[in-house]
Amino acid sequence: MAFSEFFQNWIDKYYSQAVSVGKNGDFYTAASVGNLFGVLLANHFLKLIDEKKLTLPVEVVEIGANEGYLMLDFIQALYTLRADVLEQIECFIIEPHEKLKNIQKKLFDEYDLDVKIYNSLKEYRFKNAFFYANELFDCFACELIKDKTMAYIDNDLNIVFKPMNENLLKECEKHAITNSELCIAYKPFLSKLKQACEKLTFACFDYAKKEEKISIRMYKNHQVYNLFEENLKDFFTKSDITYNVNFNHFIQVLKEEGFEVLEYKSQNQALIDFGLEEIIEQAKNTNPQIYKNFINQSKNLMFNFGDKFKFLEFKL
Repeated sequence: MAFSEFFQNWIDKYYSQAVSVGKNGDFYTAASVGNLFGVLLANHFLKLIDEKKLTLPVEVVEIGANEGYLMLDFIQALYTLRADVLEQIECFIIEPHEKLKNIQKKLFDEYDLDVKIYNSLKEYRFKNAFFYANELFDCFACELIKDKTMAYIDNDLNIVFKPMNENLLKECEKHAITNSELCIAYKPFLSKLKQACEKLTFACFDYAKKEEKISIRMYKNHQVYNLFEENLKDFFTKSDITYNVNFNHFIQVLKEEGFEVLEYKSQNQALIDFGLEEIIEQAKNTNPQIYKNFINQSKNLMFNFGDKFKFLEFKL
């Protein structure tokens, strides 16, 4: 089978198990560090409203929420920062995996929060949506490209490179992809977004590709493993599989599909622009313990995630 099909099977089966993210899982995300990431995202959301870039009422939608903690942090931050805005938003999560949906529902019930959870974008028509996603696009199906060949998986889960077809060859030439991942899922996803929304703004964070090389790898118990050096039978569906997002490719596709790119910058710069100093200063003046926690979290976010991650915001 083509590598993209193998990758999609792996991702679906891995996340359907409701794997934990963070200390007890295979990998960390920015949201695992603590609630500061969600607070900053909420502050950015409020800035968009104040600058008239978003208008109320608005639907807030998360894709790739895993256990749901980022949405919880976002809502709690809005309650603290500007509770009046909460009255004019509805919150949604798009989650295809049943076990994760149950974990999310339990979390929101515990805090008496009304967050609607849907299987897919097809189940609701959004009028004016603010989407956000953290490490979503590195889970999109991709082909592995080496010169003019692409990867296949044989019956023993070995990676074999064979000549690629003419259509893929043209796509690679168009986006200057020679030895790297080629994401094949951008256009289908953007098509579903357009069908589901009258109007949307989408904010996302992901590990970014810095150079033209294959970056795909596996994470198990916070250790990194090379796909080409391990027996994939030991890892298939038992570990995370991911790769660095080629944002140049993604941005090209966004523009081709009629979306407008609003912001593209390092995650560090985005968090500063979201109001990092302002939020920490507020905590300093109100709660010493929260201030101390935020300082520790900010160091973790800045130094452990750093400029390796990018922030992209686009709209329709």
